[in-house]
Amino acid sequence: MKLKSITGIILFSAFFLTACEDKIPIKEFSKAREAIDLAQSVNADEYSPEEFKEANDQLIKAHEVLIKDDKLDDSVKNSETSYAKAMEAYNKSAVLYAADALKKADGAISEADAVYAERLSPDLFVQSRDLYTSANEKFESKDYMASYALSDESYKKAVKAKEESLDNKYQLQVKIDEVNSLLSKVEQYDYEEYAAEQYKNAAAKTAEAESSYKSEALKDGFESIETAKINADEAYKLTMEGVTTAKLAEAEDVVSEAENSNGADVAEEDLAAAKEALNNAKTLKSSGSYEESITYANEAIRLGNSVIEEGDKASIASVKSGDDKDTDAADDKDVAVDDTKTAKAKTKSGFVSEDENFFYYKVRTWEKYEDCLSRIANEYYKNAKAWKRIYNANKDLIKNPDLIRPGWIIKVPKLKK
Repeated sequence: MKLKSITGIILFSAFFLTACEDKIPIKEFSKAREAIDLAQSVNADEYSPEEFKEANDQLIKAHEVLIKDDKLDDSVKNSETSYAKAMEAYNKSAVLYAADALKKADGAISEADAVYAERLSPDLFVQSRDLYTSANEKFESKDYMASYALSDESYKKAVKAKEESLDNKYQLQVKIDEVNSLLSKVEQYDYEEYAAEQYKNAAAKTAEAESSYKSEALKDGFESIETAKINADEAYKLTMEGVTTAKLAEAEDVVSEAENSNGADVAEEDLAAAKEALNNAKTLKSSGSYEESITYANEAIRLGNSVIEEGDKASIASVKSGDDKDTDAADDKDVAVDDTKTAKAKTKSGFVSEDENFFYYKVRTWEKYEDCLSRIANEYYKNAKAWKRIYNANKDLIKNPDLIRPGWIIKVPKLKK
């Protein structure tokens, strides 16, 4: 077909060089040639092959009848027929040509949408859709060439949007990693008791997102991971609410027991720290800081148990101290005397008994015995930190807890039984 067109041009050119200008229908030839070129621009050889072939054949024939037969009128008629067929081919092809361009652009936009270009390449994606909308409008108004041009631009933008989206696919992996990290935290606790369904849904949707990432179905992947994130957040909240509530209840029980134990008298600092830790745990739970709340609750439990243990030790030591008698006067051991009638008496060992709630201790020299409140507290309570209890019971006598004088009789509070 193209060979015939070229042949026609050659024949025309040869004739043009040899014939008189006034015997050549130049205007008709040019008009037909331009119409054929126009038809070719919309792929008329594909969309309207019969009409396009006829247009070329008629133009060649127009040249031939003029050169061989010198029939000017017939040549003009053939040229006009060529023009008519070329325009017919153009009109028939243009609409199909523009329609295919729209279809091509639409396909590219769909591919870009599948990789979530709306999020990962928003500028190019919006431009592509806007151009496509304009192309449709031109098509409806039968401005097919303008429609084609806009469709072609839309297609190019969509292709670039897809490429940019794939370059940014790592963003989906980041989201997947975030959800997996959250699920790992949930797995550290008894989530099956508090949020089994939410955890199951989150895990399933995360798996779907990972599969979509591998197949580059990024839009589906983002939709899956967003659903997974909602379920993972819910699973985390429900699990941590349940676990933290249970842990706080345990901490409250331990601290309460510590307050009512003998340890409250001999481990005041630990008890205060336990209460503070418990209050911090409650505050953190209220603000949603569950893991920190659990940490403080565990600390409250540890300290509370320590107070209880110290109280138990001190009770044993007190019983032993109250029952023991001085068997070695040379060592000048301290002995408690239960006879309240000798309350004010001073014995060689340094003990008297005035009140059943106290032991009485005679302070000895620092040089020989290193007597101080902390040493006395350790002897009676097995806890040197309990010296404040002794100090508080003797404030009328002791003005400076670091300074006690040999010979003083000080009261040592007995532990509750």
